[in-house]
This record gives sequence, C-alpha cells and structure tokens, in this order.
Amino acid sequence: MVGKSRRPKRRKTQTSPSLSAATHPKVIALDSRYRQGERSGATATLTSPAPPRRAATAKRRTPRTARQFRLKLPRPILYPLRLLIVGAGISVCIGTVLTAANFRTAPLADLPEAASGTEQRLNPELPPATPEALPLATPLTQLAATTQAAIASEPTLDASLLFVDLDTGEYLDVAGDRALSAASTIKIPILVAFLEAVDKGEVNLDDTLTMTQEVIGGGSGGMQYKTPGSTYSALYTATEMSVNSDNTATNMIIEVLGGNTALNAKFQQWGMAQTQVNNPLPDLEGTNLTSAKDLAHLLARINQGEILSMRSRDRLFRIMGATSNDRLLPQSLGQGADIVHKTGDIGTIIGDAGIIDLPNGKRYVAAIFVERPYNDPKGRELLHKISRQFYDHMEKVTPEPIIAEPPPETEASTQ
Repeated sequence: MVGKSRRPKRRKTQTSPSLSAATHPKVIALDSRYRQGERSGATATLTSPAPPRRAATAKRRTPRTARQFRLKLPRPILYPLRLLIVGAGISVCIGTVLTAANFRTAPLADLPEAASGTEQRLNPELPPATPEALPLATPLTQLAATTQAAIASEPTLDASLLFVDLDTGEYLDVAGDRALSAASTIKIPILVAFLEAVDKGEVNLDDTLTMTQEVIGGGSGGMQYKTPGSTYSALYTATEMSVNSDNTATNMIIEVLGGNTALNAKFQQWGMAQTQVNNPLPDLEGTNLTSAKDLAHLLARINQGEILSMRSRDRLFRIMGATSNDRLLPQSLGQGADIVHKTGDIGTIIGDAGIIDLPNGKRYVAAIFVERPYNDPKGRELLHKISRQFYDHMEKVTPEPIIAEPPPETEASTQ
C-alpha cells in the first residue's frame, strides 16, 4: 500500500535444541553483567548469546573500566603510585604490631603501691618488691598521748619508738621513722646478713676467721685483748658480736660480708630506708644510723619466716635470746615473759629492739631509743616506763583461742 513503509523483519535467532536462550548459561552470565552496567548508568541490548570475551568489546563502562577511566593516568605513573599506596599500608600494619608489642613490655610509670606486683612481672630486672611485714592496723591513740606526755615531762630527753602487736596490728608509734644513731643495735641487721649468707652458701659456720690489727675495736667485747693473728670460727665470731656486743667481732663479720657498701645495699633491699653502716665499731660519734621502724620491720619479717631459712631463724633467736645486757627492755617485762633482743649504748643514746612473748600467748615487736645527756640515768627510766605501759596493755588483751580442727575420719582397715 502506498504511503506505508514496511518494517524490516526481525531476524530470528537460532536456539539450541536442548536449551532456550533464556536458560543458556552464557546468556545468564551476560545478562548479569549487563544488569550491572544498567545499575552503573550504562545501557546494552542483548541481541545474541555472544561469549563474554566479545561482549567486553562493547562500548560500555563496567565498574573496573569506570575507575580506570576516572584516573586517566598512564601506566608508568599508575603502577608506581599503586606500589606507594601498598607500601604505606604495610608500614602502618607493621607500626601497629610493634606498638602493641612495645606496650606489653614497656615499664609502667607512676604505678600505685598496690600495683608493685604487676610492675615486677612486667620488669623482671627490677628488685623484688618488699612486702609490708608490720601489720599496722590500729593506732593506740590514748597510749600515744600518755607516752608523749611522759617524754615532754623530761626536757633533756627525747624518745623514738615503735611497738606493734603482731596478732592484732595495734601499735604505738612516736617518731618511729626518725633516723638516729644505731649504737650497737646495728648488729641486728649485720647478724641477719651473716645468717643469710650462710643460707646461700657464701659463708660456712665453721669457716676460720683471722683477727687482724685493722679490725680491732675498743669498747665492749673481749676479743680486742687477744693477739692479732688469733683465729676463730665464723659462728663463734658472730655469736660474740651479738651476745657480748663485741666490736672487734663485728668488724670481722662486716669484712667477711663485703664491707659497708655491700651491707648498706642489702639493708635497702630489705626495706630499711634509714639504716647504714658508715664506720667501724665502736662508732662513738654515732655515724652508723637506723630507726625504730627499720628494726621493728626487720624483726617482724624474720618472725614471719622471711629472709632467713627456718634453721637460721632459730639460730638467730637463740643468739639474741642470750644477750648479756638485760638492763633495758627486759627490765620492763612481767614475770614469765620471754624476749630475744639486742641493746645499744654510746652514752648519749640508748636503744633496744626485740620480740617479746607474754605468758598469755601474745607476741609483739618493740624498738625504742632514748636520747639523753651522757650517761644520764633518767634516760633508762624513761625507756622502762614507756615499755612497761605497752606491756601492761598487751597483758590485758586476751588472745583469741586457736581451735584445732579434728583430724579427718578414715575408714577402718579390713585386713
């Protein structure tokens, strides 16, 4: 018919006798890719089940080609840029790993005292933390007021002391951390150091020590009157140092243990912040230092089985229990009480420190110093008065009974 154009007939596509075009796997794949192109803004017309390789030549933009199209960079620049980005990413990862590793091993700063155990685990090179052996729980405020009044009543005297009930933690503290001349009480930590060296195998009790002219010291003790070159066993020398407060024996033990520097480092390790050996005995100038708190702290640690082995602790108590000078702390105790202690006296200051057991089963540690005019007897009287007040307080306290649990029942043998 004139005026009408005839549409060209659409060419029919060939289909597989077993698969239709809609279900052919290659067609499904192409359809999926084309749908992706439609979501990205590109259009495509499916005219034949052409393979994907031929479809890639169509003028369309897939996500990958779209990114390449947006960069518009030549390959000589694009590839180095990619390597730079990858390298930066690897550097960040490595830095993160190293930071995490460094955090696990770095020392902690400004840790509270309660975290000292954690700090020790993180830093094995640190010296072991010293535990607090003194159970300072309840201050005896009324007794402290009475004690301070007694001290104030004697203008020429002054006192420093710390008494602690090792069962309840009740304590009497008057300037207990003040550093002052140790006199012969310095022999307590020296004796502990000697027995610790025995425990470690650094010294044997039967080692032979030779007394030289350089170690002879005046004052107390009879070894100073022996001929230089005389020999003694290590145990005998240490015993004389404590029991008879022999200054020559003390100087010999200091020499065996490595001298002042080695001993002072050990005292610091034990937590004795004020204790130092600065000169040989007798040290009448009072340059060797300690405090009531240092000595009470050391004795409390020994009492609870620290520093020394059980055998050496027993030996220490036997030696200190035989102290010949009984004019200080022992004079303030009641009948039936036992004490292991060591005294000190250089005229201007007297001191005594030890562990006391009461007949009622209570135990306390005592350390006290009184500064006085040279050899003034009022100093000893004040020491007795203060010590007796604390003893009377402990005597009135009844310890809690220890109830022994019965042994577990066992079945009778059938044999």
